[in-house]
Amino acid sequence: MFSFLRETFLPARCLICSGRDSVLHGVCRQCRAQIRRFSAPLCDVCGQGIGTPGVCIQCLSEAPPFDKMISACVYEGMIQDIIHRFKYRRATVFKKFLAGLAAESVAAAGVSPPDLIVPVPLHWSRLVGRGYNQSMLIARELSGYMGCDVRYDVVRKVRKTPSQVGLPKADRQRNLKSAFTAKGVKGKSVMVVDDVITTGRTAWEISTALKHAGASKVVFASVCRTGP
Repeated sequence: MFSFLRETFLPARCLICSGRDSVLHGVCRQCRAQIRRFSAPLCDVCGQGIGTPGVCIQCLSEAPPFDKMISACVYEGMIQDIIHRFKYRRATVFKKFLAGLAAESVAAAGVSPPDLIVPVPLHWSRLVGRGYNQSMLIARELSGYMGCDVRYDVVRKVRKTPSQVGLPKADRQRNLKSAFTAKGVKGKSVMVVDDVITTGRTAWEISTALKHAGASKVVFASVCRTGP
């Protein structure tokens, strides 16, 4: 009864523009319309845009350790601002909205629910400084959408590393080499959740660790990804 009265006399306002038109998880229809989604055809493995359906040349020449990578939208404009506020300004109120975007893209890709969902971990020093792991918050909400268990002890970041942004390709590879370990996934399908994919090296290294630990399948899902 209380929620009905609240929605009737105090309708939800958009967290971005304060509008009231079809507000979903804090974001209105007009603001959602400004978020650019990735359009098909996409590579069946890495999720990058390609000319024709199938697997891109890069994945054919060097198969990545993950089985599939899925991203909901392009990291630009409004969604970039939302992610920045969510990640660095403690605007955790966006967690359900961001997880909803990821859930939509996973469903559209036809991916079956995994045995377990895990977030991209932070090194303990960064976790202490920030106070929370943004990928963990998204993973927790996504597990509710998909009806899967979420585990926080499967993947660990054992070495502190600088940001991947701006590093040359060779330095990106060295930067994250052996930075992650995994356990407890033998014979299991795993979905790894991140907020943003930039270079893709984090996905590569975490997926390698999971496969070495015996994971049968690894799907890497993110809310955003840098795009063309």
